[in-house]
Order: sequence, then structure tokens, then C-alpha cells
Amino acid sequence: MPDLDDATVAYILEARRSFEELRQIAAQLAGLLVLEASGARSELPHHPMLAAAEELHREASERVRQARVTVRAERHHHAMLDAGVEIDRALRAAKRSLAIDPILIPLRAAYRSLQDATHRLPGFEMVALGQGCCGAARRNP
Repeated sequence: MPDLDDATVAYILEARRSFEELRQIAAQLAGLLVLEASGARSELPHHPMLAAAEELHREASERVRQARVTVRAERHHHAMLDAGVEIDRALRAAKRSLAIDPILIPLRAAYRSLQDATHRLPGFEMVALGQGCCGAARRNP
């Protein structure tokens, strides 16, 4: 990474919280989908975690929109905005129906946008599950 100017460092520090919250919401939605797919009857549209995720999404998305974006941070910011839009689509789908695909498709898009953001600026990491202990079993039969 080239040297970062003070304004971009300030953006990074400001955006980390929203990035972590968007990542957390995506993980929560994925967890609810696993429960639903397993037949655990999570009552997805009425699950209390869904309401909490919606509120956290509103707050995180507002901070992303209000961020002071530098030229160096523009692509990162765009990826964060995209992630927020896709998470919103997934949350809306979860409120409408228990159908998995309408939730999973935007959720995957949000995850890709968050992954893209990790490559744009330092300080925004995501755990690569394929590199963890669960992924190691698949790589080493």
C-alpha cells in the first residue's frame, strides 16, 4: 500500500466500525438462514435478531453515507455502499418470506462487496473460512 495521507487514515478509522457492523449483520443473516435451512423453524420474518440487525444496518449505513471520503478511499467507500444496499435487500427479503434464495443472493453480493473493501485499504480484514480449521479438512483429505 502506498503511503496514506492523514485524511485517508481518518476515513479508515471512521469506517472500521461500519465495516464491522455490516460484516456482523451479514453473519447474523447467514446464521438465520442456516437455522431456516436446517428446519429449526427460526421464524425468520419475526426473529428478534432480524429487528436488531435492521436497526444496526440503519445506523451503519448512515455513517457510511456521511463518511468524509478521500480520493484514495473512493473505491473502498463504493464497496461499502454496495454492501449496505445488498444487506438492505437481504433484510427486506427476510421480512417478506422464509424463502432462502431471495435472501441468500443479495447476502452473497454483500459479502463480495465487503471482501472487495478489504482489498482497497488496510485495516479491513475478514476471516477467510476456507483458510480455517473447517476449510483445512476439505483441502487435506
